[in-house]
Amino acid sequence: MKTSNVNSGGEFITDRDETVLNTNAGTMVFGSTTGREKIHISHKSGSNINITDKVTSELATNNKQCLILGDEFATVAGNKHTSVNSDKEDRVKGDVTIITGSDNLINSTLASDWLDKYGELAAAKSRPNWNYTTIGNNTGVVYNGGGTVNSESGSIQGGSFDAQDNAVPQIAETISGDLANIEREMGPGGSIRMMSGKHLYLQAGPAAVKYDSGTMTPNKKEVTKCWTIQDGKQKQVKTSTSVYESTDTSGSIPFGDVHIAASTKVNMSSGSGGISIMTAGEANLNSTGRTTIGGAAVSIAAGDKNNAGRVDVLADKDIFIRSSDLMTQVSCIRNDVTSGQHTFETPTAVFTGNLEIFGNLIVHGCILANGDITAGGQGGVSLLKHTHGGVCKGGDNTAAPN
Repeated sequence: MKTSNVNSGGEFITDRDETVLNTNAGTMVFGSTTGREKIHISHKSGSNINITDKVTSELATNNKQCLILGDEFATVAGNKHTSVNSDKEDRVKGDVTIITGSDNLINSTLASDWLDKYGELAAAKSRPNWNYTTIGNNTGVVYNGGGTVNSESGSIQGGSFDAQDNAVPQIAETISGDLANIEREMGPGGSIRMMSGKHLYLQAGPAAVKYDSGTMTPNKKEVTKCWTIQDGKQKQVKTSTSVYESTDTSGSIPFGDVHIAASTKVNMSSGSGGISIMTAGEANLNSTGRTTIGGAAVSIAAGDKNNAGRVDVLADKDIFIRSSDLMTQVSCIRNDVTSGQHTFETPTAVFTGNLEIFGNLIVHGCILANGDITAGGQGGVSLLKHTHGGVCKGGDNTAAPN
């Protein structure tokens, strides 16, 4: 049915034209009502497609299959939401690339421009609060200072220094406008958020590679075992120790790598189940800043099937170990090597075995020996069997000759 656009009084009226095609398989409706034009296709199962000026909707009451023999392109001008009430699987025989963020952020120098502009503020924040000299750990920038160091030790601790002028607020105000303009060009968004209600499983490669990634040679390196005396002279006794040698057996394998790169931070948090990292190759944890390892109990162990494990602790400056109660070191042979001085700062030191000194023994106090003291080596002069002096006479301090 169709009505005319103008009535007898010359007034405009709305077209109401609807064409309906009914069959046993379903129905097709073409509606031409002005402002509400639509096309509706409905199957007898209830599945339907509805097309209007504002929305295109589709309902499949059962399974839906789409086969594309060429490429598919989908562009969404607004947001996109996908909801699945059961399992979902995306199987791709090629690569998967997911990129978030504005094209300006990805294809231009906006990120580096922002870092360059912010660099002046970062340098101001890195400068110490007091005017002493320090060096940036990544840039190597030297922050010159003044003041007076400790006259005895040459250290900043115990010295005299003035407070630095806080230039951070002024610099932040100066560059805030430029930073805001750069951020505006970066566009909104750009993040990827993933959350799993139960478990998250990430795997690269169809199988684990367990080739040898290195070798441990038990007797690779010559080291000093101990010192002994031979013919009245000290002699160094050598032995061998283990060394690990790395080999690249997995570098050419075409699968199995996982790369995670963060421009600023990587934060990992786990509940009471803990964190476990296991690798058949080398494990490297490096930082140009401070590295902190803490816990209720901390264990560091090195070992292999041949009992050739080795632990190396290296530092350019100092190594400081402190225990509030007990510290125990157990080894078959122990060597302490210093180029300056070895100091024991303790009320009591106990050696349960023999003590040999290749050099002078200087004691600023008493020597108490429960046994004999012999000078001159084997067969020398015994203090226990050799005495000087005699019985005092007249109560004075003059001792009778021996």
